[in-house]
Amino acid sequence: MKNLISKNIGLKLLSVLLALLLWLIVMNVEDPAVTRTIYDIPVQIVNDDVIKSRGYGYTVESGEKIDIRVKGRRSVVDGITADDFIATADFNSVSSMKMVPIEVRCKDEHESELSWTARTETMAIILEAEGTVSKSIRLEKIGDVKEGYFLYDCSTETSLVSVKGAESQVATVKEVVADVKIDGIKDSGEVEIELYAVDTNNAKMDSKKITIVPDTIKVNLTVCPVKSVPLNVRAVGTPAEYCYLGDVEFAPAQVQITAEESILASLNEIVVDVSVYGASETINKQINLEEFFESTYKVKGIKLVDQNSTMGIKVPILNMEEKSFDLKAEDIELRGKDEHHSYTMYFNWMSKVVVRGKIGEMTNVEASDFGLYVDVEGLEKGNHSIQVMSDYDGEYALEIGKINVLVDDLVNETYQGNIYPDE
Repeated sequence: MKNLISKNIGLKLLSVLLALLLWLIVMNVEDPAVTRTIYDIPVQIVNDDVIKSRGYGYTVESGEKIDIRVKGRRSVVDGITADDFIATADFNSVSSMKMVPIEVRCKDEHESELSWTARTETMAIILEAEGTVSKSIRLEKIGDVKEGYFLYDCSTETSLVSVKGAESQVATVKEVVADVKIDGIKDSGEVEIELYAVDTNNAKMDSKKITIVPDTIKVNLTVCPVKSVPLNVRAVGTPAEYCYLGDVEFAPAQVQITAEESILASLNEIVVDVSVYGASETINKQINLEEFFESTYKVKGIKLVDQNSTMGIKVPILNMEEKSFDLKAEDIELRGKDEHHSYTMYFNWMSKVVVRGKIGEMTNVEASDFGLYVDVEGLEKGNHSIQVMSDYDGEYALEIGKINVLVDDLVNETYQGNIYPDE
């Protein structure tokens, strides 16, 4: 037996391989019949208006999808998919048991060569009272408009729609949605959008289970160009006495806005006014730019494009640096003197000039820089307390005191007493 098996083993293996090859050739040539199961073919509902016309709604209990067993030549069956079959449930044929027959047909060109059997032959439905609910519409924008443009307005005049269907189905409606496709658009216009409902799980609901009235809406799209415009802050008014404005800080330095082209062309800067009347301390403000545009540019219809709508502003109000000088005769000019009197200046505790200016800018300031003078015109003989004046008209603030001026008769060395040489 051992010799019988081992003898000519190479020829025996070759015989087996040839037999297998011959079997494969025969199978391909003969193209035998095979059976295959195709799963999850959706069932289309037709003529369900016969139910709705009677004031009923319905839910599908079973039979929304079916499996079928297909038999035919291998070369045909292997190429068949679920898309090659159409399954329908015609509600005109609903039975008293609320069962609807399911008809399956094939749309493949080899339909005549196939046979099939559905594992589920009927759709089971549950009849319910019809319910109606009103829902607002959510406009869902899909995509982005063309670069350099902004969707200025996306609106509809239809505010509410009615959703009808079986009470159990209507109860699950969360909202009605319109997908507005705006990808790449740059022109304004009106588009008609089909509506659909989503349930409490945010899943799109089958339009066969509910009815939306109206089922489409018209959406107005207004698309405007975008422009980057510099921002600026203007301090309005005068701070408190002996205070001055520091360098104003703000951010952002520019914003992107949108409006009609003619408006954008005329707008090169946006100025925000900040009142500093009587201010003695630094002013910090935050401006809501959206509210600012609404109140300031409402008639022009300008809208903000930037996501960050808050502008931060800092207006420093600084106390002036102070420098005090004792007044001296050489710093003061006497104006209005006459030839018959002599004038002598005397100084006291009020005889000072206080100079106030910006911090760091008063290093080389002297009292003689400010054109100080007193007007003695018409003064009679005697001692007078006179306010010192200044011709200065610059950035420094001056606080000037008084001096005493003694006015006396001028003594002429060419005569004595009351006798003049020409008498």
